[in-house]
Amino acid sequence: MTPRRFHPLWLIGAAALLNACGGAGVPQAEGDPYAGADHPWTYSAPAGQLGAQSLTPGDNSLSYERVLDASNGWGPVEVNRSNGEMGASDGRTLTLNGQTSARGFGVHAGSSMRFGLQGSGATCSRFRVGVGIDDEVGSRGSVVFQVYLDGVKAFDSGLMTGASATKWADLDIRGRQALKLVVTDGGDGKAYDHADWVQPTVRCAAVTPRPTLTLGQDRLEIFHKHSAALSATFADLSGPVGLRLEVAPGFSSGLQLRTTSLTLPAAAGPQRVVIDAPGLPDFYTETQSLSAPYTLVVSQGGRDVARAPLTIQQKLLGVQASAAPALLPARPGSAVTFTVTVRLTPGLETSLEIGNSGCPVQGCEYAATPVSETTSVLSGGASVLQREFRVVLPAGISPTQNLTLDYYVVVGDFAGYRKPWYGNTQVAVVWQPLK
Repeated sequence: MTPRRFHPLWLIGAAALLNACGGAGVPQAEGDPYAGADHPWTYSAPAGQLGAQSLTPGDNSLSYERVLDASNGWGPVEVNRSNGEMGASDGRTLTLNGQTSARGFGVHAGSSMRFGLQGSGATCSRFRVGVGIDDEVGSRGSVVFQVYLDGVKAFDSGLMTGASATKWADLDIRGRQALKLVVTDGGDGKAYDHADWVQPTVRCAAVTPRPTLTLGQDRLEIFHKHSAALSATFADLSGPVGLRLEVAPGFSSGLQLRTTSLTLPAAAGPQRVVIDAPGLPDFYTETQSLSAPYTLVVSQGGRDVARAPLTIQQKLLGVQASAAPALLPARPGSAVTFTVTVRLTPGLETSLEIGNSGCPVQGCEYAATPVSETTSVLSGGASVLQREFRVVLPAGISPTQNLTLDYYVVVGDFAGYRKPWYGNTQVAVVWQPLK
């Protein structure tokens, strides 16, 4: 960690606070500085100084950080010094069992200090600190050190005296917002309770921004056999990424994601993501109909990193079929032709073939066969398909009145006889028997 210059702003005015809060002028018994004396001290950060700490990636000494509030039982809290006496900055080098420390706090029971754990571009994971009574009071004093995380006690040293060995707290602080260091007098008064927090270290790691995906819309409509495009914006993500489209459990889908991969530049603007609708859902339910909830998922390096919800409404093509001429005057045994026209709205970029189911409703003796190829033109935003068919009228039948022949027209995989979602597509021609 790069050393930072120490600015103990929260101790400015300590002497003034001491005079205001302490017991200056109270008589003391000769040889006992605590007899009849009391010098408490408190501090609260000024308004506007309660923002994020300067905690950065790596090991941070807590002695560099701003305190939110503090109190001390004998003069001000000392930074990087032992508690000393009643005045500010009158302490000595922090020393526990002969071991000196350059960083830490010298306090006096009862004492408390509260710090924020929000970092600046960092997330913090561990707090480690050594505790004990400073060597400046010898074997005297008795205290208990406690550490609170978000108001919950996470460490208790038990009773310690000037003769106790140094103890260490090593705490998991992931997700915690506030740290409080408390020293109590151990229940026997505060005489000589010079307590040290040494090498208070907060370990933090750099914040890795979480990639996000934002779609330009949360609803999309796609006509069957067509495609639609989405605007997708990726944040904190660059390089090759994979995309997939997931339908919610319990729903069926006939959609396909055409844009299955992208290579994102470091500062990528909105990207175009294309979804095709070659098919339709396999089944119909009242809750599904042709609308379903989907999720667009982004992956990188084999791991899903971002996702965004999307509702997609599939729409059926308009299908209109007709036959011309609709009236076929002919004698039994003769062959007649008629042209089937199918109009699909909106039009398709690719051509489809018109077929029929073979036999009309009236029987296979009236079966019609194609005698031309299907033609397709785009007109007025629609595809107009046409194909000529021929039927040989039975010679042994002499109807006494006109006979209507109903043919099921097959177009692609969606129009014909009892097709899912589209139902029946059919045309009718009328045979007018001639003598």
